[in-house]
Amino acid sequence: MKHAANDLALVTQVLARMGNDFRIFVGLEELSFPMMAIGACGLMNAAGNLRPRALAQMCEDVFAGRLAPARAAHDALFELNQAIFFDTNPTPLKYMMKRIGLLETEEHRLPMMPATPELAARLDGVLMRAGLMEAS
Repeated sequence: MKHAANDLALVTQVLARMGNDFRIFVGLEELSFPMMAIGACGLMNAAGNLRPRALAQMCEDVFAGRLAPARAAHDALFELNQAIFFDTNPTPLKYMMKRIGLLETEEHRLPMMPATPELAARLDGVLMRAGLMEAS
C-alpha cells in the first residue's frame, strides 16, 4: 500500500492488523524517515530525483537500525522534501530538475503551468541551501 497522508498512526494500525509481511510504502516525502522507522518498507519520494544517493543512504540506514544517521539525512533532506509541495506537484520538481540540469525543459501538460518567477526564486533558494546549485 502506498500511504501518502500525514497519519503515522495508520501505519502502525495496518501493520498490527495485517502483520509485518504486509508492505507499506511512504508516499509523502517529509514523512519518509518516520514512516520507515515504524515499519514502512520503502518509499516513493520525488526528491529522490534530486538527491538519490542521500535518500538511498537514509533508507539503508533505517533498515540497518542506524537511526541517528538516518535522522540526520532526514533533517538534511527536509526542506527539499517540503519544496516538492510549494505548489502543485510536479511543478516544483520539474523546475528544480531543469535548474540543476536533469531536464532540458520544464514541460507540463495543461492545466499545469511552469513555475512562476516567485516560485522559481523560492526554489532556487532551496537548491542553494541543499548544495545543488550555486548562487548566480
